[in-house]
Amino acid sequence: MEPSPEREGELLQQVLRDQVGVDPGQLRPILELTTLGLVNSAWRNTAVENWHAEGRLHGGDMLRVNSHASWRIRQILSRWRTQVGLAPDALAGSLDDIDFADFRWLGGRIYQRVVNPHRRLPTGAMLRDVAQGNLADLENDADQALSAFAYQGEDRGIGFAFRRAAAHGGLACRHWWGHPAWCGLVGRFLRALDDPGDSHWGHDGQFRTRLRPEPAAVQDRATLRRTLLHQPWTLDADSAQWIVSAGIGYLRHAAD
Repeated sequence: MEPSPEREGELLQQVLRDQVGVDPGQLRPILELTTLGLVNSAWRNTAVENWHAEGRLHGGDMLRVNSHASWRIRQILSRWRTQVGLAPDALAGSLDDIDFADFRWLGGRIYQRVVNPHRRLPTGAMLRDVAQGNLADLENDADQALSAFAYQGEDRGIGFAFRRAAAHGGLACRHWWGHPAWCGLVGRFLRALDDPGDSHWGHDGQFRTRLRPEPAAVQDRATLRRTLLHQPWTLDADSAQWIVSAGIGYLRHAAD
């Protein structure tokens, strides 16, 4: 038996509180995690996955592109919040007071951003060039994901749609920039870099010894920390690929 709408709403709040570690009653973390949920569903888990598998985008590219997309969509959400009259410190419940037309506009704006063929990725390439004639596949996938977001808002309430997207982002994107766990993960990663005996590197540090020498930008730990915390999309291609190869996406026990 499927849970009632009320029970599902309670479960979403429980997930956000107990598994993601944010206050589901506060607007700011809901919007930030919604950003990740929408980028993951309308960009990352689309035809882009095939492009990645085909080598059009490498692991380091994905680190930069996904974080940059999250930053841009967060900006869109922030401007939208201001336009609809919500204060930064508002309660999440205020989302249910938003006019549906304003909510639907938001989904359309995010769609335009995601599929814009002239969007220049942090890799330097335009989206149309990476798509190589397959942009319609991304358009279809992004439309489905964002339409589902809109339908949830229409059927179950705008607050529910945001909380569901936020829960998705909180659970699926733990190793992404913008997630509450990211700061701790960066600290954990930097400690591992300076400790060849860290458990992250496996038995006898075999994983670490198989890596090629650190790029210069990785050797500068202070700058690397600032870049990973605030603008990972500005990493150079070589450093971003090395960081992914070093397993930043597979770290555990990330809390400082």
